[in-house]
Amino acid sequence: MFKKSMWHSILGIAFPGFIVLAIGFYQALGVTTLSNVQPSAKSVMAATAGDTTVSPSHPSNSLQVLILGDSIAKGTGDEKSKGFAGYLKDDLKSTTAKELEMDDAGIDGLESKGLLEQLQDSKLEKLITNSDIILVSIGGNDLKSILTLNSLAQEDAFNTRLDSYLSNLKQVLGIIGKTNPKAEVVFLGLYNPYAKVTDSEDAGFLSTWNYKTQQMIEGYGKGIFIPTSDLMQYNLDRYIAKDGLHPNSAGYQALSNRISDSIETIVAKL
Repeated sequence: MFKKSMWHSILGIAFPGFIVLAIGFYQALGVTTLSNVQPSAKSVMAATAGDTTVSPSHPSNSLQVLILGDSIAKGTGDEKSKGFAGYLKDDLKSTTAKELEMDDAGIDGLESKGLLEQLQDSKLEKLITNSDIILVSIGGNDLKSILTLNSLAQEDAFNTRLDSYLSNLKQVLGIIGKTNPKAEVVFLGLYNPYAKVTDSEDAGFLSTWNYKTQQMIEGYGKGIFIPTSDLMQYNLDRYIAKDGLHPNSAGYQALSNRISDSIETIVAKL
């Protein structure tokens, strides 16, 4: 997917042109946050404790969904302040007669390392134990950290960052699987909110990242990877918020529709 020949083409581009492209692409793949500062472990724990409601048990007539990850998970950009917790709940009502319960632990600016730290919180452990479905959005903040580097340094930095991210993701899945082996993990892929049409060179980082993530999620056993790039790419005017990065209300609704369609069979069996 990530071809070596890409770098030969990039080296042939004039330096000023590269700077313009890098700045634009940097903004684009900063999709999961408006902040450049990764939350500390302490702030992650505080946010988890403050933003979630812990259910003491799992009623047999309920279907519980836990949302984990970054600003996309949190619903940032939605002018109606619903996000996945609102739209997905509405979408799934036609699939199950059970009472739907949503817990959202999303945090602006969260990276995979921060999610791994967040999973150490005892409150979150209880939520995972009670969850039937766990929706995860993470990775955009990991990827954007390399985009300010010059072209000669980016390939090595990308590979290093990707390896670190995949290691963190593997541990995240391991913790979830150990805590609740019955929970279905639904993972959202990354999208590029900046350009309606991108060529293979510009999309190389994003495509490789999504591909490697999908391989790991599908290898997990009880994981589903939901691609979002195709859905958002051709609907930027309709689905992107005023900040130019996050989904707006229509965007979150469209993503929720795709998620609910993808897990309809699973939900019906729960």
